[in-house]
Amino acid sequence: MDKSRTYYSTRDLLMMAALAALGGVVSTYVNAVGDLFQSILGFAGTTQWAAGLHVLWLILAVGLTGKQGAGTITGILKGAVELLSGNTHGLLVVLVDVVAGLLVDLGFLPFRNRDSLPAYLVAGGLASASNVFVFQLFASLPADVLAYGALLLVGGVAFLSGVLFAGFLGRMLLNALRRSGVVKDRRPAPLSRRTVLLCLAGAAVLTLAFGAYLRQALQGPATVHVGGAVAAPYDYPLEHGDIPQVTAEGTLRDVTSRYTGIPVQDLLARAQPQSGAALLLIRASDGYAFFVGMDEVQDSASLLLAPQGKGQDASYNVVGAENSKAWVRGVSDLTVIGAATLEVTGALENPSPYDPDDWQFDMDSIGLDVGGGPQKLQGAPLGQVLLAMAPRPEATTVVLYTDGDESSLPLSSVLADDDVRIFTIIGETDVSFAVAHMDGEVIAARVTRIEVQ
Repeated sequence: MDKSRTYYSTRDLLMMAALAALGGVVSTYVNAVGDLFQSILGFAGTTQWAAGLHVLWLILAVGLTGKQGAGTITGILKGAVELLSGNTHGLLVVLVDVVAGLLVDLGFLPFRNRDSLPAYLVAGGLASASNVFVFQLFASLPADVLAYGALLLVGGVAFLSGVLFAGFLGRMLLNALRRSGVVKDRRPAPLSRRTVLLCLAGAAVLTLAFGAYLRQALQGPATVHVGGAVAAPYDYPLEHGDIPQVTAEGTLRDVTSRYTGIPVQDLLARAQPQSGAALLLIRASDGYAFFVGMDEVQDSASLLLAPQGKGQDASYNVVGAENSKAWVRGVSDLTVIGAATLEVTGALENPSPYDPDDWQFDMDSIGLDVGGGPQKLQGAPLGQVLLAMAPRPEATTVVLYTDGDESSLPLSSVLADDDVRIFTIIGETDVSFAVAHMDGEVIAARVTRIEVQ
């Protein structure tokens, strides 16, 4: 074996470390922008247009060192930097970067001329697409699992992103460094007009593919089931399609617009909710769900089920909710939930039942397994809930009661740690509660009562 391809000089090691550091820090910010983009659109997979920007640094490591294994080593270092710089994916990001580095090295391997443009494009595309499959295998919650067709489409978008932003852009940057004299390993290889046109065509295909995925992901069902704790469940618009539409204003992230749709209060009135119903769960076809209080439903004439498209292409969005999390695309179900409070008693100046509707703006979601597999649950800080009830000076302990069991926590640690949260578990017609950490550690599942002692 050619020793020059396996021996790493001090320059090589410093180059890989520097690229890993740059890539790790930049990827953390790219992830933050991607998460914002995904939260606005509301479904998984919409960040893959930028997948190649995460792999660019691994491509540059191979190009600048010319050594086998440089992609893998840089991937390991980059994953460590991302983990330590606060990447929201935790340890999984290390696995993602290691797999990407391996595929960068394997992508270059079949090419005799490893500095050729096709080698860069193949390595960048394969490495970028791998993150989709790693996340689906190791991190997806049931609500985030993509169907095979969507998985291939998202993977294809990531592959094209890698071809452009990792392979093509990486090769362009290396040529620029060689022309400027910063890198003197070989003469720059000029790109032909045909190659540039092909890459521009690839950018157009990436745009079209991403648009096709957006269209598919945003498309909800043509009917919405109205059910739960109601006397007369039905499917809209197959039934009660005569409810008149209205136009109202709704404000989302400080932007006010006018929307036309069916008032949700009128839709629920036809279903005849049971007395004491507390919440309305709005569920999307991709598994996302959030709730609004029945008081808001009854008081708000601007909470609408807004139709999108016509006929077989029709779908529905809920707009106009006070909480932006309850603006849901591709609605499949409107489910009325019965009683939804938890008794909180003990050494408190103002004891009162915990009502999730009062705390929905303080909630954050995580994947939590409280039996039956992981699911996305919304939780409010337990300490903040108890502070609102004014614990007495002699109070020291929080006791969590479940069916036939109990557990206790120091009150001081609960008040000081907002990561200890009370999560709302919404069933078909009722609500239960769990207390857990934001890292997924369950303290008590199916809590029936909380007492401060």
